[in-house]
Amino acid sequence: MAGWRNWALRVPILRTWLESREREFSLGDIIIEAPRPPVSKSLRKSLRKKEYEAPELNLVCRLVRPGNTVLDLGSGLGLIAIAAARSSGNGRVVGYEADPVIARLAEKNIRRNGARVEIRNKAIAREKGVCEFHVRSVFAASSLFPLKGSKKILIEADASRDVVNEIQPDVIICDTEGSEKELFSGANLSSVQRLVVEVHPQVIGLLGALKCVRDLAAAGFSLVESLSIGQVLVFDRDGSSASIEPFHSKGKTDEKAPT
Repeated sequence: MAGWRNWALRVPILRTWLESREREFSLGDIIIEAPRPPVSKSLRKSLRKKEYEAPELNLVCRLVRPGNTVLDLGSGLGLIAIAAARSSGNGRVVGYEADPVIARLAEKNIRRNGARVEIRNKAIAREKGVCEFHVRSVFAASSLFPLKGSKKILIEADASRDVVNEIQPDVIICDTEGSEKELFSGANLSSVQRLVVEVHPQVIGLLGALKCVRDLAAAGFSLVESLSIGQVLVFDRDGSSASIEPFHSKGKTDEKAPT
């Protein structure tokens, strides 16, 4: 069967047919279901090549320790939350995913992998309430910021400071397509020891990304340059993360442009 598939992949029309039927992707010992739709062709290709969220996956496996409580902001398909749950053992993992369709898929992937994760289908914002969320054809590019070609929906949002106060996380993973600009300002991060934050200067500008870094510096965090890759930045309080071997990659490879 494998030989037939390898041969078929050399024929363009058969390759397209096979790829369209493929629903599950293996990333290490985690199985991720990503049907099309709602998952775009570009993201499915990234999953197939094991490039989807590769830096974040590597970092979470190394930075999350047994018993840690983890807050995953922008959970997407659930991959990072599942990895965090496995690394934390009996620790608590809470994920936020604003897109209703993707949140349901994340929950399905979490059950499929037997992980203990709570997914909340809400946005994370500076203030609690109902907000506009802008859905794009590539779900990973959806955000609270209006962008050309996006579809506006209304969703409930929790205030970041309230969520952090409630959960008291040891580790925060954040990929919120621009919302990081405001999330950490004024929040009580005293419980947090390590953060993995993807900044999005293409959405919030370079000054917006720098504001996020300054807010974390004001809260007592230092940038761990040896572990930071492109727009994926690592912060910690005590400098211990600098002893971790860096993830070797040419950069973040997830495709976030519409197809």
